Amino acid sequence: MERLHIAILAAGVIIGGGVAVIGQVFMGVSIFIVLATIAMSLHIMNDTKNLPDLDCRLAEDAKSVVIKNTGSGPAHQIHVALVPMNIEFDVRTLGVDEEYAYHLPAMIEEVKAVVTYKDSEDKKFGRSYKLSSLEENDPLQPMFPLFSWK
Repeated sequence: MERLHIAILAAGVIIGGGVAVIGQVFMGVSIFIVLATIAMSLHIMNDTKNLPDLDCRLAEDAKSVVIKNTGSGPAHQIHVALVPMNIEFDVRTLGVDEEYAYHLPAMIEEVKAVVTYKDSEDKKFGRSYKLSSLEENDPLQPMFPLFSWK
């Protein structure tokens, strides 16, 4: 964590301890719980600071594959294989919120894209996507039907 975060948490612990000693034990414990929650949130934010996340989809006309980096860090050495079309291509780097479109020789109905990439610290990531021009992909769809969804 950064120095400022540690200083703010330390000041909160001192204030919470002071409040607990004065006689407001429940208030002191409440301050401690809030500070522990903030510390955990800062630690989680630090872990996801420079993490790329690639999203792969078909364009509306089904003539190109679009790769977009939706993460918080750049993705390097991106390799995409389209199965069973036997097409492979590489993208050198995609920055945050950048996208790249690979144009296909013809329209495709359904294909599986296997994507591998690295982050700035050379940590490898991989993911596969089922791409279809006929099925709609709703990112808000629940894993199992709830409350008569759609």
